Amino acid sequence: MISNQERRWRGRLVAAFAMGLALAGTSLAAAARDKLELGWLERVRLQPWDIVLKAKLDTGAKTAAIHATDIERFDKDGRKWVRFKLWLNHRDPGSETILVEKPLARDVTIKLRGTDKNDPRPSVKLEFCLGGNRYQALFTLVNRKKFNYPVLLGRRFLADIATIDPAARYNTDPTCPKTQSP
Repeated sequence: MISNQERRWRGRLVAAFAMGLALAGTSLAAAARDKLELGWLERVRLQPWDIVLKAKLDTGAKTAAIHATDIERFDKDGRKWVRFKLWLNHRDPGSETILVEKPLARDVTIKLRGTDKNDPRPSVKLEFCLGGNRYQALFTLVNRKKFNYPVLLGRRFLADIATIDPAARYNTDPTCPKTQSP
């Protein structure tokens, strides 16, 4: 038999637990409201080149990737760097390209889908505009010519900033306020 004191203690415990759940639900709802609502396809504007590219938002992919060719590693000022070409139209061999040099952020090993093989890739930090906000993310450099979209944004980047509507496309405009010179 349960004493009155135990009943009061259990009641307080249940009330405290219910209050904790309510507060957690409120903070989760607030966090969801603060996130961008993006479609499975969005446009990003790469900075400082002002290039607009289509990006597939893929919560099944862990990392971000960008179409790059002629990837070369080199040393500069005692650090490892990467030189590569970005394409304005990744499927057009006659498209204009931009030669980019960036410090190597790290090497990443990507498991190739449907195989037991791994693909080592360099990754660099790139700045871009998405939905009116500026972001920086690590992008692996890979030839995405056979893919429909030159940019892939994975869940490491998306987790804290967006909710994805798989039925929507191009929910946002990739225009960001100009940064002021120092």
